[in-house]
Amino acid sequence: MPEVVSENTPALFFRDQLITAMEHQRVSTSQFTESYLVNLLAAFASGERLPAREPGYDETPLALMYARALQAARFERAVLLRTTADTALFVSGFFTESLPGGAGDVRYYASLGGQAYARLGREHEREDPSGTSVFNELARRFLQFVDVLGEVSEKTRVTTPLSVVRLYERWLATGSSRAAALLVEQGITPVPPSGSARH
Repeated sequence: MPEVVSENTPALFFRDQLITAMEHQRVSTSQFTESYLVNLLAAFASGERLPAREPGYDETPLALMYARALQAARFERAVLLRTTADTALFVSGFFTESLPGGAGDVRYYASLGGQAYARLGREHEREDPSGTSVFNELARRFLQFVDVLGEVSEKTRVTTPLSVVRLYERWLATGSSRAAALLVEQGITPVPPSGSARH
């Protein structure tokens, strides 16, 4: 008997959300990358991809995981690099507002995640050309996909006054066009305080 996929599965739900966010932001990508992002969202939502806790830490530091990946044998290195990159992308897209360092943390996650994806792309070049192109695209367009996942996150939770304030703070710190557009949707024209400089 063929397996029937329920319309309410997390993968189908996140696929709809992802496509809507990409269309809204005018972001296009390959079907491979789209499928990768859908599966990443579904896996994290069910807790499958969360890295194990490191003794002495509330959560495993990604820099530690990345350093271990660089010293590991080939198979383990691939697993650790992918876990590092996927976690960096998911956390910076879905939990930007919760990062203690704000935009600075997003840049840190983007740097680390982008490096991990780029390394995966280089290491799998011969065996899996389609996988290579996905990893290379995720590395190259990491912050763009952070914005896409950010919109998926925003659309799947209630907007509160605090989240609007944090969105404005994110715009101030990063100059993100996505954050500016979301503020305008809330009826707020983003204007930096006099004397401030955005980078």
